[in-house]
Amino acid sequence: MYEYSSKFLNDIQKVTKTFQEITNNNIIFTSITGAIVDCNTLLFDSNISLEHLRKLDFKNYFVFPLVISSSLSGFFVLDESHIESDAIDLCSKYIEISCKNFIDSSNDCIAVLTPFEAPKLSSLIKVLNGILNISGDDSIANVTNPPILNNRNDGTLSDIEKNITMALKYINSNLEKSLTLENVSQRIYLSPSYLSRIFKNYFNDNFINYINLQKIALAQEKLIFSNTPINKLAHQVGFSQTSYFTKIFKQKVGMTPSKYRKYNSAIKKIYTIPRDLQWRSNKSVYEISKDFFNKNDISFKARDLNGYPYIYSINDLNDVSNKAGWVYTVDCSQPIIPASEINVFDRSVIQWIYTEKII
Repeated sequence: MYEYSSKFLNDIQKVTKTFQEITNNNIIFTSITGAIVDCNTLLFDSNISLEHLRKLDFKNYFVFPLVISSSLSGFFVLDESHIESDAIDLCSKYIEISCKNFIDSSNDCIAVLTPFEAPKLSSLIKVLNGILNISGDDSIANVTNPPILNNRNDGTLSDIEKNITMALKYINSNLEKSLTLENVSQRIYLSPSYLSRIFKNYFNDNFINYINLQKIALAQEKLIFSNTPINKLAHQVGFSQTSYFTKIFKQKVGMTPSKYRKYNSAIKKIYTIPRDLQWRSNKSVYEISKDFFNKNDISFKARDLNGYPYIYSINDLNDVSNKAGWVYTVDCSQPIIPASEINVFDRSVIQWIYTEKII
């Protein structure tokens, strides 16, 4: 995170003044530490700063994230009612140029990211509360003890659900990268402590364990369907050290990557189902799998086996007695009980595996 100083905030104030001179509109900057800066205001205390934000008469606004040395440093906030929508990109350029002119950053890269539109200032206050680890009355997001996700009848998502969805989307799209609590939270504009807490609350598991399970599931596919050497494959799934990859793989799967590749060469197809919001419900592995196949237009067939539903065909790959069939894993381990009897509430990844010999 960028190191703040009174000089830095004074430089930011020069940026806001320049912006006002160019556009005749004021702009607010709020830092990750809670400082508030505009043409006439320089507040350092987070509680005072948040109160100052509440008093602003913003109905709709644009938010311009400021990044210095690849770290989120804060947000410029511009009242939408005072600017034409087609001038937003130009405003972004004015802000970025001014930042580069005034901020002492000889060794730092400064960028103003693509702005996003928000309907009310209260949502920004909630973000700041999460960043600052502040709890308050019911109108402020209480991130010390995140609430259970709301079951809404109108189909809208709560703020926590939106944050979780952003995190899952980013993680699932970047499994090949090194994913840490710090860099993921930075990418989705949340504080590491807040992201850690909502993961613990929502998954009943810690952030890094969830990441590792997703990476190991991806590694299993790569081990089966490629000849990539283990050391290169480890890097392909975001592990910088092969020894650590091997340790985590063995911990989750029960054998080393090389043994897994050797003993599972008969696998012909894998469907991997990463966690989403539905898993918060009391659904079973079988129900979640059905939902996934239906959503992705993957045909499947099930029949009753000893009183439990059993999936025996997926996309025309069928069980063949004593020769081939479908098995499933949960969090990279193969259970011994039916899929309809396992709740997904505290699970992270499901895989359906077709093999020519049952594993």
